[in-house]
Amino acid sequence: MEQTKKYYTDENTVRLTAFFVIVVVSVSLFFDLPYLLLLLVFDFIIRASGLLFSPLALFSKSILKISGLKPKPIFAAPKRFAATLGSIFTLTIVVLMLTGFYNVALGFGLILILLAALESFFKICVGCYIFQVIVVPIQNKLK
Repeated sequence: MEQTKKYYTDENTVRLTAFFVIVVVSVSLFFDLPYLLLLLVFDFIIRASGLLFSPLALFSKSILKISGLKPKPIFAAPKRFAATLGSIFTLTIVVLMLTGFYNVALGFGLILILLAALESFFKICVGCYIFQVIVVPIQNKLK
């Protein structure tokens, strides 16, 4: 059972968390709150590291527990890679906002919202596809 938690995650949690990413990024960009995005960077880092206490993921799990949806296990490695990319992307937005490049930050933010929406509403994880194209071939060469 512990191994399952290590290598798998719940698809419903991932998709609901992506929805909350949309909300946080939208609020941050609309109200010009780069420090709220900085919290999102740390949340992405927590999820990328595989730790179980990401605030957004915990909030999503709580909502899903109340809703009664059964977990759908999916392989976690691509999702962790996508979270790593999300943290880098979000940190870029924060830096752009803090250095006065708000319009560029807005463009990056809209792209992040689009990517999170693809995951949340259509189960399309662009970071997971990048994982398959870049990381998997490297792993296969190392074997």
